[in-house]
Amino acid sequence: MPFMKRVGVFVDVQNIYLTTKTIYGRGKLNFHRLRDFLLENGALVTLTAFMSYDPDNEGQYSFLSALGLIGYRVISKPLRKLPDGSIKANMDLEMAIEILSQATHLDEIVLVSGDGDFKALVDYLCSMGKVVKVIGPDRLTSPELIQACHQFVNLHKIEGILDVE
Repeated sequence: MPFMKRVGVFVDVQNIYLTTKTIYGRGKLNFHRLRDFLLENGALVTLTAFMSYDPDNEGQYSFLSALGLIGYRVISKPLRKLPDGSIKANMDLEMAIEILSQATHLDEIVLVSGDGDFKALVDYLCSMGKVVKVIGPDRLTSPELIQACHQFVNLHKIEGILDVE
């Protein structure tokens, strides 16, 4: 039986939504197309999406359900509204823990984010001998993150990624 490469894909939904919205004025991406792009190489691929959501926003909850239905494992938590009115909605720690818990079972890790906070994680994964790819938003991916990974793919250059209804 031939060797099948094991690839873990970890999607920072909030980061790619906000950066896409900054660049194009709307944040919606075609997650079907992203999935298909990631599955093109015939590897054993697992897809995990991370997102905070507003429990009062039915649309966000429906979006999380839709991600699950098209093949993404969804790790989510409700955002927290702080006493000063600000919102805490970061999933970086959850992503890092999930990636590290799966890393020993993976040959390649694909991080879909432009967040430079993940540079230390990428450095550590590379030191473990893992191949690390970053798929990040056009012009808004941290240069340090791009330099730390083995391969960078511009998210917005994936054919059909911005095609949404």
